[in-house]
Amino acid sequence: MSRPPTAATLLACLIVTLWAACVGGQDPAPTAAETGPEAEAAKRFQAYCKQTSATYEMRANSATGTKLSLILEPILRWSNPVGGRQAHGEVFLWTDDGRPGAVLSLYRWTGPDGAVHEHHEFCSLATGPLVTDGPGNRDWSPQEAGVRLIPVPGAPVPATSAVRRLSQMRELAERFTAEKTTREEMQARELRLLTQPVHRYSSERHAVLDGALFSLVEATDPEIFLLLEARPAQGLSQWHYAFARMNSIRLAASYQGQKVWEAPLLPWIQALNRSDQPYTAFSIR
Repeated sequence: MSRPPTAATLLACLIVTLWAACVGGQDPAPTAAETGPEAEAAKRFQAYCKQTSATYEMRANSATGTKLSLILEPILRWSNPVGGRQAHGEVFLWTDDGRPGAVLSLYRWTGPDGAVHEHHEFCSLATGPLVTDGPGNRDWSPQEAGVRLIPVPGAPVPATSAVRRLSQMRELAERFTAEKTTREEMQARELRLLTQPVHRYSSERHAVLDGALFSLVEATDPEIFLLLEARPAQGLSQWHYAFARMNSIRLAASYQGQKVWEAPLLPWIQALNRSDQPYTAFSIR
């Protein structure tokens, strides 16, 4: 025969229920991977990259030109175990009135002998020269444009809605495919498009109604950047595209199966420590 609960029993049940709710609402204890030596090393590297990127000052066209704005947080955090070198890095972006002007990938990789190396890899996305004041001898100042914008064949008219234009840009980006060819083995590898743009923008100064910066990657390592922009052409707004290399090896891209862009293999002498080129990698150690 059941009995109605007493006041003391009800109070005890209430205390147990409240305790269980409090414990259940607590965040789970951090794992060893989140608090161990590797996690601490990753945090130190991320802080170092953020601080180091801020030591570079960029201007458009000349030393007295418009100062580009650095986005303080990385637009990409990547790793690439392909090839066994365990490379990883942080990518930072400078903009000119919102439009991408240049990217910097600060990365480290492990050589066959176990030594850790560091590069500061620059890529111009500008339509004109850049002048950079950097630490040491790293005054990267390419005198030629980093990209050339071309109308996208068969693209729809840019939509009036910003949401719909983003959908259009994603759809257009998926029409492009790309590959890299390794330096030593001369092996072709297909690159993967990150469907989420790493930067979305518009720019009155550069006559860009809407634009997005996409990345084509190996693992999560950016090898090529793709710009898509709605710009005026013959009195109408029209979608344009441009590619920029983020590696010294041969890179190529196609649009609906037809090759539209190629960046040839660069000898090391043309790829490393070249302050005058739209793409370069400064060897730090």
